[in-house]
Amino acid sequence: MLALAGMTTAGPAHADPADCSAWMDTHLPASERADLVTAQMTLDEKLGMMHAVSDSTHDRETLPIPRLCIPALRLNNGPAGVGSSGPVQAQTTALPAPLGLAASFDPAVARAYGVVEGRETRDTGRNLMEGPDINIARTPLNGRTFEAYGEDPYLAGRIAAGNIDGIQSQGVIADAKHYLANNQETDRDQVDEHIDERTLHEIYMPAFEESAKRSGSIMCSKNKVNGAYACEHQALLQGVLKNDWGYRGFVVSDFSSCHDTVRCATGGLDFELPNGAHYGDPLKTAVQSGQVPMATVDEHVHRILSTMFRFGLFDRPQATRPIDARRDGAVSRTAAEAGTVLLKNSGGVLPLRKDRSVALIGPGAGNAAATGGGSVGVAPLYKVSPLDAFKKRGVTVEYAEGMPPVDLGPQPALPSYTMTSEDGGHGWTARHYDNTTWTGEPKLTRVDPWIDMDPTGGIPAPGLPPNGWSIRWTGTFTAPVDGDYTFNLTNHAHATLYLDGASVLDNNGGFPGVTKSVTVHLTAGQRHSMRVDWAKPNAQAMIELSWAPPPNTPDVQIAEAVQAAKKADTAVVFVANKDTEAIDRSSLALPGYQDKLVEAVAAANPRTIVVLNTGGPVSMPWAGKVAGLMEAWYPGEEDGNAMADVLLGDTDPSGRLPITFPKSLADTPASTPEQYPGVNGVATYSEGLRVGYRHYDAKNIEPLFPFGYGLSYTTFAYRNLTVHGHGTDITVGADVTDIGHRIGTAVPQLYIGAPDEPPAQLKGFIKIRLRPGQTRHVAFTLDSRSFASWDTASHGWTVTGGTYRIMLGTGSRDIRLRHEIHLPPTKS
Repeated sequence: MLALAGMTTAGPAHADPADCSAWMDTHLPASERADLVTAQMTLDEKLGMMHAVSDSTHDRETLPIPRLCIPALRLNNGPAGVGSSGPVQAQTTALPAPLGLAASFDPAVARAYGVVEGRETRDTGRNLMEGPDINIARTPLNGRTFEAYGEDPYLAGRIAAGNIDGIQSQGVIADAKHYLANNQETDRDQVDEHIDERTLHEIYMPAFEESAKRSGSIMCSKNKVNGAYACEHQALLQGVLKNDWGYRGFVVSDFSSCHDTVRCATGGLDFELPNGAHYGDPLKTAVQSGQVPMATVDEHVHRILSTMFRFGLFDRPQATRPIDARRDGAVSRTAAEAGTVLLKNSGGVLPLRKDRSVALIGPGAGNAAATGGGSVGVAPLYKVSPLDAFKKRGVTVEYAEGMPPVDLGPQPALPSYTMTSEDGGHGWTARHYDNTTWTGEPKLTRVDPWIDMDPTGGIPAPGLPPNGWSIRWTGTFTAPVDGDYTFNLTNHAHATLYLDGASVLDNNGGFPGVTKSVTVHLTAGQRHSMRVDWAKPNAQAMIELSWAPPPNTPDVQIAEAVQAAKKADTAVVFVANKDTEAIDRSSLALPGYQDKLVEAVAAANPRTIVVLNTGGPVSMPWAGKVAGLMEAWYPGEEDGNAMADVLLGDTDPSGRLPITFPKSLADTPASTPEQYPGVNGVATYSEGLRVGYRHYDAKNIEPLFPFGYGLSYTTFAYRNLTVHGHGTDITVGADVTDIGHRIGTAVPQLYIGAPDEPPAQLKGFIKIRLRPGQTRHVAFTLDSRSFASWDTASHGWTVTGGTYRIMLGTGSRDIRLRHEIHLPPTKS
């Protein structure tokens, strides 16, 4: 660097027009171009580069500096596609949940996924994608488990590398998050996570270390780590990330995650979101008073500018362009199929035959389960439901809703059969207005079966602005039985529930949704007018009106599902939850009465298959009663087509579990209050290295479904294990043969068992497609890091020496081939 190599100056005092030609020379290295422009910046201009602007026309972006030819840095939400927040709220491709991407066990799929994210970030006029999320799944209750890549650091690092390379191949900056240990949403803004040094380096840091080799930016998390806020943590940011790993990108704060101006500036935080609460006037005062050296500001600005130069942001116009929905939708479909995990297939019930009838049951059968909730939400360009996809393929279908959708509320949405719209049908009359006061002529009047909407739906009616609209739902509710009825209104932004003209619930909401409830005693057969008013002034919004009826209420929709199941050769029940940022789950149970629905359908048809659209593990009390079971996560906008392809056998289910499915919460690694969610603001990581399958293996606990597990429509044989090499530079090989009668996809996984470590740790995997009878030789290359553990005495990686077990199999609990080697102690 030029200016930073010696004494740093404050830059010019006045903002005179500058000749940009020196730093606009694309032949110069990015670092040198950043030196040149930084030297010409005023203090105010430098501070303007260090924080975003958030107002009615800007969101997650800096203002351009025309006199210096500096373009705006424009961030967008991720990591399951280009997020729908901000002033524009563009519709983009809804990709499968990142946890489903990890289930693909395929960095090439991750790269293609990232290419779509990067390309559509540019398509919408932005230049930094907030993703991937690479936090390790410590507890299955974490509301953001679906946003990341599961419980294993090696898998997370490989998938993150592919995703980041894909994003950045489009000239867009990737933003790996959340550094470090954002492993729970409960108390996330202040929880202090106590994690020992070895566990940090072996479990929670490796995926970030891998990402730091390539990602242009890294986002620090909201929580504390060992007493200090992550975005003020000098040891983590300046020490490990920038000094030890040599990271040359810049660090972005999570929203409102800087708490002290001086500690953030001197600790290594380069850029503040969502605004300049600390990096605006407070930082200017700190610089002028000498609390923060000008050289520190210059370093922050230099990191941001040099990254912008590296990715060509200075050298191309920032303009929107049309999205190729067909091309990007095809990638979404491929990724959804690649991550679908077949968990059970009794009697070869799958794949389904196209000439046999099928009952599609559940709220996810008629509506695509596109994405999870919170800031990851994407407003999709289109959505394909399983019902649409099966009908398009000419399959004879019986359809039953089974129950209304369950999103963020505590119960299913109020079902349509209890409501009468103004035209006499089932449901609500919905009037959509282009203002927040329900005045004037509505832009659209229609009948909605229920009140259930989340940010992924985009603008709810043609002609409405991105912000500043309102909806009024009206209808007549008829009580099915005598008893107490609880109505739950869950919403972001303001909503009110009226019963017989009186306001009974007034909810100011909150992100992503706040629930308020009211209980009323009603008489069977009586009709009551109901109205819900909801106004969306800005930003994201969701709303759901759910109910908890008296226990003697007849299960009208379950009865309909049972009849549909009896008519069909096979029944497929789609069950779901809706995980979201800012809210952890309270249990592993499916919400609503979905367990009861599955039990009833399985009793009516022994050929019952369950498809899980979940953000992570759930309990399955009915697992032994169904013939087939498939985990499809949140499959994105191509949900229906992907599920039809896999269920009908056009595509082999090739996903493998990136996270262990436990039998109960008591079996999980962080099962005490002290561990999770913490006591007195402290979460103690006393499980240490025993995270995920490492815990189940070490404690000899049988999971419901283990890490790495997944079936195929064919079977594979593993033979001829070979181990060659010198010292820790070793190549492991084996032959894999398709011994079934169909084309299938195998995912050989290599685990290492090391002294003083968990029994097995993933150190390699590969995905291969084989024809019946075909054999392929697979090979894995290991090095010293593959065998190393973190030594707290030397603060470095060390091969402790001794006997190491090399294990090759189809998952953490299905090892097919084994070999032992002896290694001397060495420093990695």
